[in-house]
Amino acid sequence: MFTHDYSFRGSHAEKVKDLVTYKFDKEHTLFERNMDVYLMAPIVGFLYNKKSALDKTKTSTTNILAEIMIKYQKELMFTYRLVMLLDKEYEDDVEKRINKAFRDYAKEDPKDLEEYDSYVRGGVDVLYEKLMKDATQADDYIRNLYEFMADFEDRYSQNSDEIIDLCKLAKE
Repeated sequence: MFTHDYSFRGSHAEKVKDLVTYKFDKEHTLFERNMDVYLMAPIVGFLYNKKSALDKTKTSTTNILAEIMIKYQKELMFTYRLVMLLDKEYEDDVEKRINKAFRDYAKEDPKDLEEYDSYVRGGVDVLYEKLMKDATQADDYIRNLYEFMADFEDRYSQNSDEIIDLCKLAKE
């Protein structure tokens, strides 16, 4: 898992390109690389309960090479496991969620990967909307980033007790 090139496509590719390349001052971007967006997007998508379908209306693409995916495989597996573990809408049975996260992940179930990718795309949408939308100057981007980080912290901390409980259950 996470050993092949990854491609953002359509509107999501365009949003990732903007998040990575748009300089809100002479030297700073919101994200340094596509991988940085990919690491953050599924968590954001999940916490904001935002999934998005693959956009096939546009031909834009932007990629992450397999060698980079492999280099960050440990971090990617962490986010994958976190999403599989917490997503009650996708799988309501706690034991099955634990299996998806810790036992069966090596099977690379296409449905599970698509569920994860839908959160990646949804996270890209949220990141773009929260960080880029209505920003025209450096102060706007900094304000958007600050507001997003505060909101993200609130959402993440609400799930932390559940994460700990599920991890304890998985050890049993």
